[in-house]
Formats: sequence, C-alpha cells, structure tokens
Amino acid sequence: MGPKALAAVLILASASAASAAQAQALDPNLGGPGNATHGEVLFKQRCQICHNMPDKGGKGGLGPALYGAYGRKPGQAAGFAYSDGVKAAGFVWTPEKLNLWIQRPAAVIPGAKMVLAPISPAQDRADIIAFLKTRSTSTVQTAAAAKPAAGSKKKAKKATS
Repeated sequence: MGPKALAAVLILASASAASAAQAQALDPNLGGPGNATHGEVLFKQRCQICHNMPDKGGKGGLGPALYGAYGRKPGQAAGFAYSDGVKAAGFVWTPEKLNLWIQRPAAVIPGAKMVLAPISPAQDRADIIAFLKTRSTSTVQTAAAAKPAAGSKKKAKKATS
C-alpha cells in the first residue's frame, strides 16, 4: 500500500474516531508549558501523515505545510485548497485556538475539511503547539501570558502621577 492510500485509510479511521468524539466537550486546558521535543515526536506520529513541516515556502502534503502556521491567520499557506470557512476565519492561530483545533477542527471552523482523531491528553496538545511555535517566526502568546498582571495598570498609573 502506497503512502497516499495509507493516508486515506488513516483519515477514514480517524473520521470514525472523530465522529464518536463529537459528543465530548472540548478541553480548554493547555496542560502546562509545552515540550517542543516531545511535540515533534507527536507531530511525526499524528500529523505528518498529512502535513509536512518543511522550511518556509515548502510544499504541503494532503494537508497544507505547517511552517509558520503558529501566529498567522488560517488558510494562508500558498498552494492549498482551503475550505471557505477556513479562508474566511478572522482569527490568528494562538495556543488556545490550536488547542481546540487539535481536538476537533469543525468545532473551531464549521465546514473545515480536516478530520482527525482528537488528541485527548492536554499535555500532548501543549507539546504539539510548542513544536509548531518553534517552526514559526511569530511571537503570539497564550491569552493568559498576554494579559498584564492584576494591579499592574494601577501601579503604572501611580508611578506616572
């Protein structure tokens, strides 16, 4: 069986597992700081069947190439036929969005073509996201890290008064 036939079989098997998981709620937890080294191993096991991780400008596979995906808007990789929903998505791939996407793409963007068996362990999701971050020039942070500490505005205001 060639690689494309194997990928098709795996996608169909993933679709069955994904439809069974549709009733499960999405887990917003990121599982702590990600380990990019472990994330690379997981990427190769779970994602590379469809997605390549070439250097900037490399070709995709059945799915788009993911170099630079972290921190940019969905549907931006050249040469891939994205669904209308993905092309119209008005957000940036933050850790929070990627965390939900890895669990169930259609919950993030209705009509998305990507089907996969959800990655349930929060730490595994955090690790994959940490790996994706190493393959991007973006500095986008988690929402929690981007928020100023409580009271820091008040302190800053007092300091300038």
